[in-house]
Amino acid sequence: MKLIDEKGKLFGRINVIDLAVVLVVIVLAVGVYVKFGVKESTSVTSAMQPVTYEVAVEGVRPSALENLMEGDTLYDQTSGNPIGTITAIRSQQAQNPINLPNGTVIQADAENRIDLFLTVEADAVVNAEGTFVGRTYELLVGSTKNFYTKYVSFIGAVSQIGQNQ
Repeated sequence: MKLIDEKGKLFGRINVIDLAVVLVVIVLAVGVYVKFGVKESTSVTSAMQPVTYEVAVEGVRPSALENLMEGDTLYDQTSGNPIGTITAIRSQQAQNPINLPNGTVIQADAENRIDLFLTVEADAVVNAEGTFVGRTYELLVGSTKNFYTKYVSFIGAVSQIGQNQ
């Protein structure tokens, strides 16, 4: 028996071109699975643990403080996903630098402005790659983001991240 007969069929049963097409499709399917099908850093099996982080909000009007309450859910404005619950709120008078004629710089109270410090608790995956709230939202110290609650939106920076024990 010949390997390929006069009609171009392998062992007299399957066309060589059809076999080549099937092999290419199988190789492409394996390649797509390897490229997109494996995610290790934030897998569903990773253990979630409680974390506490602080968001610093500088130079907002006092009405922002009046619209925030402990227990409010904090959201990321880009994704709209909840990223924790506010557990504590601190405020202080906002300061602005003022350049004096002699070249020195002093800090003076900013009129009608305060700085807010929100303590937020959330469940997150903590691993070598970072801290991921809800498995997807990466917390980075110093990162500036747009946040909102039910009644107020603001730009804040994550100032510290800690793990609850």
